[in-house]
Order: sequence, then C-alpha cells, then structure tokens
Amino acid sequence: MSFANQPSRLLISSDDLDYGVGNSFTCTLPEPITGAERADLMRAVIPNTGYPIPAYQANFYYYTSVAPSTLLTATLNVNQYFDGIAGSTYPLIEALNVMSPATLTFTYNPNTNRLTVASPVLGVTIRVAPSTDWPTRFALNTRVGFQNTGNTTLTASQTGTILPNLIRSKVIYVLCNVVMNDSISTDGLRTAIAKVPVNSTYGGLTVYNPAVLNWNRLVAGNSYGQVKIDLLDDQYQPYPLATEEFCEFEVVFKYDDIEEARTRSY
Repeated sequence: MSFANQPSRLLISSDDLDYGVGNSFTCTLPEPITGAERADLMRAVIPNTGYPIPAYQANFYYYTSVAPSTLLTATLNVNQYFDGIAGSTYPLIEALNVMSPATLTFTYNPNTNRLTVASPVLGVTIRVAPSTDWPTRFALNTRVGFQNTGNTTLTASQTGTILPNLIRSKVIYVLCNVVMNDSISTDGLRTAIAKVPVNSTYGGLTVYNPAVLNWNRLVAGNSYGQVKIDLLDDQYQPYPLATEEFCEFEVVFKYDDIEEARTRSY
C-alpha cells in the first residue's frame, strides 16, 4: 500500500474548504487516508476575533410599568467587537444605548464598575427579567451584569449585581468527524478531538500544541476522504469566526506497530 495513503500528519486549512464557513467547514483530501487506527490534534492556530457578545446572547429581557406583565426584548447590534465598557474606541455603553427598540438607557459607574439601566421615558419604571422568564437559554442580561433571578418590583432604575463580562470564550472545542463517539462532555459532545484554551488577545492567534496526545479512536471505516472541522465556544455554540479569518489544524495519525515509530516522538 502506498505511503501516500498513510500520512503521519494531515495539515487542514480553512482556506482549502470545499464548503462551509470559518467555524464549520469540510475539506476533501487529495487521496483518502487508509488503515489509520487513531488520531489526535497536534497543533491548531485559531484567530481570536475578540467578538465578546455573540448573537445568541444579544437579547436583553425586561418589563416596564406601561405593560408590567409583557416581556420586552431589546437586541444588541452584534456586528462589532467591544474593547471596553466606556471611553474606548468601541465602548459597550454606546452600543447598549442604541439597541432596538430604544426603550432603555444604560449608564456606567466607573467607581463600582456596574451598569445601571432605566427607562428614558419620564415616570416609566422598569424591572429586569429573571432568567426563569427568558425564552432563550442565554441572554444579554448576565453578560452586562444583571444576574437577576427573583426581583418583582418595578423601580426607576436598576443596577447590575455583577461586573459586565467582556471576556469572550476562554476555550474552543474542536470537533472532527473522524473521531465520532470517542469523547463525551456534559452537553453530549461526541466528536471533540481537542479543547483548546484561548491564549491570545483580540486580533491575535491562539496557538495550541499539547504536551501529551490523547490518541482518539477513529470512526470505523476503510478510508477517510473528507475531514469536517467544527469550532464551538465554551457554551457549545458556534465560535464566531468569519470565513476569511482562516485557521489551521494539524492532525496526526497512528497505524499499525510498524507505523507507530513514525509518531512516537510526538
């Protein structure tokens, strides 16, 4: 059998995708890989987009005295990153105050590092919705500091109970179709080949190179002609990465005992 079909390493670049987007793409191999028994992720390079509030966390839920039993939603424009809460090039506070609909006013207290929300309409009081009322699992409420689970009183304003969180995902789950059912997480992931810690700041590159390889079992099959990569954030949601923000992955393979010598140094 040709060694062309038994590479010790496979370099995958999202630049070479056949279809998909930057955080979920499929590459077709020039020749199928045959005879491999195990694989692992030896190296990864992933851009840090600094996109702190993804779309699935962009809704702020609240009530007002105008219709106290009607859950209202204000949606953040997520087509930008935020480099600070206030007084920066892309401050969060300005984005919060142009949410749609514009029925809330946010202010920032630099002494306490807390945000306060109020209605811009004179005489209208508000109440931030508790998590039990959210129609979605995640919300902007906790990202901007309103961890509210039981407040039932409408007030002129309400101050956040925790610090606003502008830190994006601390880890990136790399899923790969060739290692299905070899791993499991509390949320049921079964195709995770690696959990990559984010070790870069906005605009940089997160580089992953584990000291020890796990050697995941491969999906039963005679050959592997396509490799699919999916990137998830720490909430198991798609890691926000545009197609033009390319990433690279180096997968290593084990074959039989003879071929094991080729990968022993990894």
